[in-house]
Amino acid sequence: MRFDGSIMRKPRLAVAMIVVAGLGACSSASDISARNPDYVGVSLNDGVLSGSYNPAGFDGGLIQNQIKSLCVDQALGGYAEKSSESGLVAFSANCATGTSFRRAFMEIQRSPNGNFVVEVMGS
Repeated sequence: MRFDGSIMRKPRLAVAMIVVAGLGACSSASDISARNPDYVGVSLNDGVLSGSYNPAGFDGGLIQNQIKSLCVDQALGGYAEKSSESGLVAFSANCATGTSFRRAFMEIQRSPNGNFVVEVMGS
């Protein structure tokens, strides 16, 4: 796709394109997990941590260990998961005493050496 610069003269179009791109990025986290077992996307909204992982690359213990870093005291108050028809495992959790962010998105990626690279974007 090529842009000729005219988009900058149309602010509503630019904002709409940014919003669409952002929604596409959020909705594709489970798609990425399905294709890449070493990736998990986690959403934090209204105190609930949720996402889905590919059991070929993660298990519930690894997920809990990573997502608790979004909790104020590094402790989960509850955790549940359910297998889906797609083969992914959906999970939902909350923190024992609150979250570090109001809203956030966490990406967990296992690197080739087995370590985890974790990125958090939140407010």
